Amino acid sequence: MEKVIILTARELGYQVVRALGKQGIGSIVIYGHERDEIAQYSRYAVESHKLPRFFDETGLLMDLLMRKADKWRGTMIIPTGDHGVKFLADNRDSLSDHYIVPTPGPGLIDTIVNKKSLYALARDIGIAVPGIHCPRSMDELNMLKGNITFPCLLKPGLGHLFSSRFDFKMMEIYNFDDLVRNYRNLTRDFTHDEFNMMICDIIPGPDSKQMVQYVSYIDQSGELLASMTSRKMRQDPPRYGQGRIAKSEKVAGVDEQSRKLLNGLGYRGFSEIEWKYDPRDGIYKLIEINPRFIFYIGLCVACGINFPYIQYADLVLNKKVRMDSFRENVYWIHEYKDVLHTVLNHRMETLSFWDYVRPYLGKKSLAILDLKDMRPFYEQWRQHVTNMLRKWGS
Repeated sequence: MEKVIILTARELGYQVVRALGKQGIGSIVIYGHERDEIAQYSRYAVESHKLPRFFDETGLLMDLLMRKADKWRGTMIIPTGDHGVKFLADNRDSLSDHYIVPTPGPGLIDTIVNKKSLYALARDIGIAVPGIHCPRSMDELNMLKGNITFPCLLKPGLGHLFSSRFDFKMMEIYNFDDLVRNYRNLTRDFTHDEFNMMICDIIPGPDSKQMVQYVSYIDQSGELLASMTSRKMRQDPPRYGQGRIAKSEKVAGVDEQSRKLLNGLGYRGFSEIEWKYDPRDGIYKLIEINPRFIFYIGLCVACGINFPYIQYADLVLNKKVRMDSFRENVYWIHEYKDVLHTVLNHRMETLSFWDYVRPYLGKKSLAILDLKDMRPFYEQWRQHVTNMLRKWGS
């Protein structure tokens, strides 16, 4: 049986395992702990290896891969998180002697992962980005006092490091005093800016109407094999979070500049680019690039573009799988997260009853529930229900 190696086994990892499994490709799953790592329970997981804290202590993962190199030789390693991307990029040369590594090298990945360097490069290419400020001292921050429009975002350039330390992605700031306090705290009074913090302009308007995603695969010869566009309809948490409802949709105005950006980077492989429409100047502006499969990869598969298999065919089988179109108006629903936030945060979202139920009535793809592979869904809900009962009993 053909196999791949999957790094981390949460919801995204499971969707990749399932997408490949239905093409007859099994997955060797490497995971750090049992909570939420549901891909290990899939019928398509042919091996599972628990390796606690393997992204905190990357030598553990390298040791495992080297010990298994003879047995797993020629297997492709697929990251399903930013830490995995960074690990593969940093160790690409060593690992490529034994494995197929789809991730670009560290120079390109470091540029993409760090939003400061990404925005600078994008501007050089002629791509619009939100306004940012990156003060390096209290004097420089004070000089910005009259030039910052509130509310603004205080966000990390290195989001994967920030999110592993905190349980949020960024901070919305409403006045200069709060900005000073938080900026000084996160940069240790300007002495150690480990997250590459930056002050970012908020593009006005709801993400559900103005945020779009361009997803594509460019093969090693530079040919675009497949692409599609979508929107996040609801997020987890409701603002500045991962999508919990997404919808496939043709969006005018982002294909050309997405390809311009990827060509400017010399990028090969799978990527997702997020754009937000700015009503002040009528331009889509770059938010970020994800150089890995994304949380709603199941939507792409449901729309007829199995990106994990396209990547496998390109890098393992030396075969081009081209897709010239995709199904529109298909919803992707993360079942648990949508139910939870609909109950807890419906007042914050100000959506109508029809807005909430519409995705469930149309063409849809469920993130986890699969009648042919039920255990991951069961294990996820069992864990969540158990955690809720513990809280109520404490």
